[in-house]
Amino acid sequence: MLDQDDDDPGRSTGEEPSAPLGGPEPPGWTCRDVERWLKVAFRQMPFTPIYAPRGNTLSSADPKRVPSATFDMIAFTGTVLGDRSDERRALLVWARAIVTEGDIGGSIAAFCREMGWNRRTFDRRRHRACLKVAAAKNAFDRYG
Repeated sequence: MLDQDDDDPGRSTGEEPSAPLGGPEPPGWTCRDVERWLKVAFRQMPFTPIYAPRGNTLSSADPKRVPSATFDMIAFTGTVLGDRSDERRALLVWARAIVTEGDIGGSIAAFCREMGWNRRTFDRRRHRACLKVAAAKNAFDRYG
């Protein structure tokens, strides 16, 4: 049994003490996290247009700093990738097609035909977009 020590509450519960300040960074967002949150958004709002106007969007005076749009993952992809970028379209079409099985907004195959892409090109662009969004989210959380 561990000694009860009032100075170290972590030990009194049998848990390891928390990492000291300046210790290892907590794990950040991954592409899988971005994909999960986009799918959640499209499950809740399947008819959300990919080119939805965002109205008043706050942006940073420093172009190197990512604005605080992380509360809305769909809007955040526009902030990071550009509202009308092909990478963003691929990422959002993928998320919506997965959760709606292509019933809303069309299938991935139809999108690829429209864009003149093969599926491998689509997947590379989607994955690249996902990595960029995860990196931007991590940078914002770290320095935000």
